[in-house]
Amino acid sequence: MTNDQEEVLVGALIKGPIISMSSNLPITEAAKLMKNHQVGSVIIKDEDIVGILTKGDIIQRVVGRALDPGIVLAGDAMSKPVCFVSSDETLDATIRHMSNLKIERILVVDAQDSSNALGIVSTNDLLTFAPELLAIHREQQMIMAQPNSELTPPHLQGFCDDCGNYSVNLSTANGYTLCKQCIGDQTREDHIDDDEIM
Repeated sequence: MTNDQEEVLVGALIKGPIISMSSNLPITEAAKLMKNHQVGSVIIKDEDIVGILTKGDIIQRVVGRALDPGIVLAGDAMSKPVCFVSSDETLDATIRHMSNLKIERILVVDAQDSSNALGIVSTNDLLTFAPELLAIHREQQMIMAQPNSELTPPHLQGFCDDCGNYSVNLSTANGYTLCKQCIGDQTREDHIDDDEIM
């Protein structure tokens, strides 16, 4: 990798504005937006960003299940939480992060204000700019695919499904993505409920 590529930050790869839509609109509207803007994903935004809907989500969660895309809402097929990276992150760090999370697209936020979403970058964007990163990406995928890997699973970062706060250390519990505080609250509530039953 050249010094120029090492110094390039992920914010430099953003192409155009974020395409977003409401979670209450049907998948057909998302597909039209993707086609019209020639993008592979749209951000699902109500008052705040609540998810991301990709072509893969549509194929797996709607078409693959023979559901009607005119009825299924974007909010029901989207992926959440939205993983993001700061615009001042290096390309190398970004691709490692995406590989660890097993995602192909990541939201890029302003380095000075993480509530300001700037755009989406895909692995293709990263690998087109710096083909040398492909070897790193493949290596990460091979390591994560090993069944007896001693690596701890990567933590998710994004917004907690319960309290809505951003966390760099989310975990999944009972189908929800929760921060440490909410997981602790849920554990205490479960313990209290068990005591009340006895």
